[in-house]
Amino acid sequence: MVSFSSLVVACLAAVPAVQAHYVYSILTIDGQRTPDWQYTTTSSRPSTSSTRAPTSAATRARGPTRGARTRLWNGGKILHPGPSTVHMSRAPRDVRQYQGDGDWFKVYQDIICGVQNPLRNTDWCSWDKPEVGFTLPRDTPPGQYLVRVEHIAIHGAQSADTEFYFTCAQIEVTGSGSGRPGPMVKIPGLYNREDPALRFFIYDARSYPYTTVGQHSVWTGGGGGGGGGSNPNPAGNGGGGGGGVAPLYGQCGGQGWTGPTTCASGRCVATNEWYSQCVP
Repeated sequence: MVSFSSLVVACLAAVPAVQAHYVYSILTIDGQRTPDWQYTTTSSRPSTSSTRAPTSAATRARGPTRGARTRLWNGGKILHPGPSTVHMSRAPRDVRQYQGDGDWFKVYQDIICGVQNPLRNTDWCSWDKPEVGFTLPRDTPPGQYLVRVEHIAIHGAQSADTEFYFTCAQIEVTGSGSGRPGPMVKIPGLYNREDPALRFFIYDARSYPYTTVGQHSVWTGGGGGGGGGSNPNPAGNGGGGGGGVAPLYGQCGGQGWTGPTTCASGRCVATNEWYSQCVP
């Protein structure tokens, strides 16, 4: 279970050049809502940098039980296309002194929930939602954690204007969870700015071919998971260097692409320098 303890909320550094469109100010656990800004950072501006490091600012703490449904709510609704993720990092000691420079693991991501063909804003799982929520894995080891919720807006990604909206809260997990979270990543270092999944040209696209965000999978409990990048072979067909074939509406080329370059059906058409797609 998780206890109430002096909590930290972290991960925020304001970026003056970009105005905030939405923030994550309310933490709820199994439907129990907490006061605005009580357990989350008091600033949540977006960043166009995929390498920004977390910083800490002490507030109060909230403790869900393992398996609890945990949500971070924003001040409006998510009205940008793009995926959402949640990462956690265990503090070595008092989380109030933790700067988030340790290992992080992913516990949640959402990408596409709609039909697509062509890709619409409403196909994104997070579109028009007021919150990002996840279930805390039951095997989570006890300790104090930073929890980083993030939405990645890719409406300007083709011109390197991907926006990262993120906030951190802290929870303290107690009990006897003995899982081994993983794979582990670092922040900065969570994403590669040139990752085609973050440089995807959404306009006139038939689909979004990537099945994960970053080069790491979601941990759901038990032993540490393996990698699973969005860049190599996202559709599960073929290999690098042009081996195999891409499915209809799958990626078949683009700068940095190492997957298949021929189509099982249709023809490979370049949308921009970063992305080519198999179309009828």
